[in-house]
Amino acid sequence: MTYKGTGTGPLKRGKRPRILRSFRRKSSFRQDEGGSVAVEMGLIAIPFFSFLFAMVETALIFFASVAMEGAMEDAARMVRTGVAHEDGMTAEQFKIEICSRSPLFFDCDQSLVVDVRTFDEFGDVDFVSPLDENGNLSNNFQYNIGGAGEVVMVRAFYVWDVLTPVGIGLENMAGGSRLLAASAVFRNEPFGQILPGGA
Repeated sequence: MTYKGTGTGPLKRGKRPRILRSFRRKSSFRQDEGGSVAVEMGLIAIPFFSFLFAMVETALIFFASVAMEGAMEDAARMVRTGVAHEDGMTAEQFKIEICSRSPLFFDCDQSLVVDVRTFDEFGDVDFVSPLDENGNLSNNFQYNIGGAGEVVMVRAFYVWDVLTPVGIGLENMAGGSRLLAASAVFRNEPFGQILPGGA
């Protein structure tokens, strides 16, 4: 028994047309799943590791914020009790007090700023925004620790350079950074001349 060809002569039994052989090869190629895991991993690797790194950095920011709160409270206590007045503590020395108690601050000298203001009464306290209209750190910070019995607001700000890719939502200021803040408002203790027998 013979098969009719397409003008190239009869085909013998057992031989397959070229079109059929080509179709079989394409079918086997479509069914081949080798390397599919590598392709799938390549597709999800970037978002997965971005999310994982974001969780790690979020935890670091959280612990840095808690450490900053405690460090700022300790430094503010020196103002409230009059120690900063007796020692003539400057703004730079006040920053050093906070930095020395904040182990997660990697560039404290350049990234930390303090704002210390004095008010007549607690109702007069004004929490001025530390950022300008462009989302950058403003330069209108003060350092006025006041005197005995005066109301003082102490704030500390640290610019955390976010390493997680943009879009995760950790940044809250221009340049892809996050501003950490800690604040305290108190009335200075009656140290110095207010105390009986004070100089």
